[in-house]
Amino acid sequence: MTFTNQQIEAITASVLRELASRGVAVAPTSSFHPTPTATPAADPVEGLADGVGLKDRVVTEGALIAVGAAGQKISLPVGAIITPSGHDYIRRNGVTIINGTPSTVTSGSGLLIVIGNSNSAVSAASTAQWQVIKAGCEFDAARKATKKHSSPIVCTGGEPSVTACLVNRNADIRAAVVTQNTDIKLLTSVMNPQVFCLDSSGWTFAALLRLFRTLTNVGSAPAGWRELT
Repeated sequence: MTFTNQQIEAITASVLRELASRGVAVAPTSSFHPTPTATPAADPVEGLADGVGLKDRVVTEGALIAVGAAGQKISLPVGAIITPSGHDYIRRNGVTIINGTPSTVTSGSGLLIVIGNSNSAVSAASTAQWQVIKAGCEFDAARKATKKHSSPIVCTGGEPSVTACLVNRNADIRAAVVTQNTDIKLLTSVMNPQVFCLDSSGWTFAALLRLFRTLTNVGSAPAGWRELT
């Protein structure tokens, strides 16, 4: 069965109302489309000077239109849910998500770039002492991965093959799609990628934590590596 974006958002609204009735505060209960509040924001990850801050816990296309998000840098609260219409708006209008959920970063740690929502990946990355940032879509994730390729990077969510293809347009960095059956050490020895793209579905916390720790141990590609042309 295929659902339209409107049906998905209606189901999401129903679930949020049910959770709210049980005392679980995951979104404003007065309306599924709360009036967004725009405030100055700073990007702690990429050093961006300003942007538009959304306080909404559920980010819809309507909320993004209301603050004039097209072509802008948008900061979202930690744990915010982006609806399908919100993701479509982000892709169509070149919106950049500038906020992150940084964890303590230690020497040898990596970076997790999350498209959408993946609580298991965020929890596993935090446990492995990796930094975590959000991306609005595959294009946004690829841009951030290209700027941050000094340590192992994992991109989760969206379509992993699209993210990997976009990253691989840059001759100085290489990306690979990873499944749960991929031999990471063999992949690294043969291809030596800096960016590992995986779908957020089907990965358990334990499998993700094992992946992050393995990538931390194998390290990243050598400095100055460049694709032969």
